[in-house]
Amino acid sequence: MISQNFIYSELVNPIIQKKEKQYLVKIAVRYLDNETKIENISQYQLTLEKKDNWKIIMNE
Repeated sequence: MISQNFIYSELVNPIIQKKEKQYLVKIAVRYLDNETKIENISQYQLTLEKKDNWKIIMNE
């Protein structure tokens, strides 16, 4: 969880793989710290699953 005053900058190198009825997504998000003007990159891995609607399942 981000508890700083970051400004979204961009998505970095998204990797999307299809596995049966799911999509596995690895992505990095670049943020800018509003106070120090330093870039911060956070990495995420999640699963997209389609049932009635698309659902995002966060992976630990």
